Amino acid sequence: MRLLVLLLLPSLALAQTSVVSQPALPSRGLTLPPTGAALVDEATALSLNPAGLGFVNGSQLFYLHERNLVHDGLGDGVFLATRLLGLGLGGAMEWIRGRAEPDYRRTSLGLSLGTRTLQLGGSWHAYGSSHRDIDALDTFDVGLTARPMRALSLGAVVRDINAPTEGTLALKRQYNLGVGVRPLDERYTLGVDWLFSEGAFRQGQATYTVNAEVIPGLRLGAGVSHGFTSGVPIALQVAATVDTSHLGLTYAAGGTNAGLDHLVAVRLSSETYRSIARGGVVTMLDLNDALSGGTSPVLSWLGVTEADPYLRLTRWLDLATQDDRLAGVVVKMESLPGVSWGKAEELRQALLRLRASGKRVMAVVLSTDDLGYFVASAADRIYALQESILYINGLAVHLQTYGGTMEKLGVHWDVARVGRFKTAPEQLSRTEPSDASLESTNAYLDTEVAVYEKAVQEGRKVPVERLHALWALGLPHPKRAVELGLMDAIISSTELDKKVAELVPGGRFSTTYAPRDERDGRWGRRRRIAVVPVLGDIIGGRSREDPLGFSRLAGAETVIRALEQAQSDPSVAAIVVRVDSGGGEVLASHLMYEAVMEAAKHKPVVASMGDMAASGGYYAAIGAHEVFALPTTLTGSIGVFYIKPAVEGLLGGMLGVHQESLTRAPLADILDVWRPWTPEEQEAAQAWADASYDSFITEVALRRRMDKAKVDEVARGRVWSGQDALARGLVDKLGGLLEAVDSARMRAGIPPDEELDLVVMGEARGFFTALSGEPGVRAALSLLPAQEPALPESLRALARSAGLNLMLLQPGVKAMLPFQITVR
Repeated sequence: MRLLVLLLLPSLALAQTSVVSQPALPSRGLTLPPTGAALVDEATALSLNPAGLGFVNGSQLFYLHERNLVHDGLGDGVFLATRLLGLGLGGAMEWIRGRAEPDYRRTSLGLSLGTRTLQLGGSWHAYGSSHRDIDALDTFDVGLTARPMRALSLGAVVRDINAPTEGTLALKRQYNLGVGVRPLDERYTLGVDWLFSEGAFRQGQATYTVNAEVIPGLRLGAGVSHGFTSGVPIALQVAATVDTSHLGLTYAAGGTNAGLDHLVAVRLSSETYRSIARGGVVTMLDLNDALSGGTSPVLSWLGVTEADPYLRLTRWLDLATQDDRLAGVVVKMESLPGVSWGKAEELRQALLRLRASGKRVMAVVLSTDDLGYFVASAADRIYALQESILYINGLAVHLQTYGGTMEKLGVHWDVARVGRFKTAPEQLSRTEPSDASLESTNAYLDTEVAVYEKAVQEGRKVPVERLHALWALGLPHPKRAVELGLMDAIISSTELDKKVAELVPGGRFSTTYAPRDERDGRWGRRRRIAVVPVLGDIIGGRSREDPLGFSRLAGAETVIRALEQAQSDPSVAAIVVRVDSGGGEVLASHLMYEAVMEAAKHKPVVASMGDMAASGGYYAAIGAHEVFALPTTLTGSIGVFYIKPAVEGLLGGMLGVHQESLTRAPLADILDVWRPWTPEEQEAAQAWADASYDSFITEVALRRRMDKAKVDEVARGRVWSGQDALARGLVDKLGGLLEAVDSARMRAGIPPDEELDLVVMGEARGFFTALSGEPGVRAALSLLPAQEPALPESLRALARSAGLNLMLLQPGVKAMLPFQITVR
């Protein structure tokens, strides 16, 4: 009856129950709470299976005290473990004292290396004792732990592998084979171990372990050990562990019919364990800091870059939504670097998801413009300080043209384009925006205003006229925003704690909070969804960003290589192509498009559009199975152009430079930047652009299942908002990155409640890493023309200072957004 009761007890694993009944050999060491060779993965693994050290993240210290009435002995031990350079390192010292056996000290060192699915470890034990034979003893153990899947763990250990003999003391090799299974999830674990000496397999001992985390922070464990031959007694053990984040306490009791064994263990760790004191955590999210990145210019030059800050923030918000510890978030509003209206909509939706999951959200405004207020409107409460600066004065777009400047400089621009809305060259060739440019820009601005007004109405529950009244003030004071109901109150910095307490009663403020920072007890690897970014102007080389962060380039080499990697990686279940690009080189865009289609033949591929996915950026996205855009995404712009300067007036007329051209073919000079095109050259360039455009709309018609003539109607370089693009069949759904991830999950057949890892493949590098190509794709990209400056460096410097997109100055047919638009 007693055995039945013990077996029915829920428990969590830490069992080496068989040791309770084993002879007091020096190599035995302290008894551990219930665990097994396939289960142990803390600092105490050094005593049972050194491979378990490889699963320790951070640092751990365990102190154990044992009172063994079976052997009438006492024991104390200190176990240390840490992770360094990808290796699991451990050290321990144990003191064993007893009346029937000599006292001794065991000093242990261990090492483990491998992956989350396979670890190989070894340990060395040195002994010190007044007993001469024990004092001269050294033993070695080797262990292996394999965790190929979430529900299965395998362990194998050879102890005393050197089988030492010192005087009258002889130790045989000991073997321990273990299996662990998790039939439900990480809360419940079952383990079976078979321990035997060399040459005595049938005379071994079986140990059964059952473990459970009954509630977060409370673990119970039980173990039973017995043999199948006479003389091997039944040993029983039960244990309870109470965990807080960095401190844990375990009590284990067990024994045989010869007596009891008591064990107390204390844990200190830098790793965060699931705590019995959960919930009520409130943290601060500084959006300016989160979006600013952190790589220094020097490291960026060397190619050392961090993850894209926006993608990192998006993942943080998603994990925080799922974290049951988090009760509230204080969002510090100051600026949103690198964010336009598309990504602002994603951030706003992320705050709404936080609220929908039961978290409270408070926005504290130090300074903000309309874009920041649009995001803040999703919060439960919005507070400002007395001197907060509000640039909430309505939206505006400024279109600058430099045609007059070019005339004064004597620079003529030759243009071949398709579509009256493909107005990118007009920035250099016209003295004022064309009607087509004004039409598309006004339409986009109207959409932006409508989305903004709707968000404020829904978030603040006020009529839109209140927002218009604030706009009319130009530079409104926070007091007026409160009077209009657009903010809740003006507070002082000393009142912040009080407001947090009102929002989250009993909440605990944490400055170190991070989602998913608790110790991960999961076996195997999570399935992954790869996010392949296409960020910045599209070129044919490697993705990179300049050290000062002024520009980003999406290189076809990098994107193709990342898609191939994600396609071949068995742990990647689906791919999300994240596009935030206004386009660029036509050939590079086409190669990305083909790579996306190829990946889609093997795995689900979903495209997510950010602030913009226009022209070449749109081209790359449509190879996916499904395309998501945000309501305010700038997309479409299906068209191409070629632009070339003629600098004879500048260099020849003003500076006295002379050029003589000697040719051997009628159009050999068509790309020369000295003189304007002849009619024949203009006709040839236009034919080139027409052919490229025809290929573009043919592929769009194929992928969007539209009639080619219908595509031509909505193309011609016209820029659409995401919601307008949806109405015209250019995208499939409205949504952001997380909606695209959910769709990819569904297409891959992954249950909604299964935890996934998002991994970014193919991020931009620094300057020096861009000097060599990505392996495996150089051959395809050797088709791309060599990049020669279209203008002398002096004129390129002038263009940069004027705010022009230097991609316009590169030779080749372009599929680019027709203007650089910033709505503030």
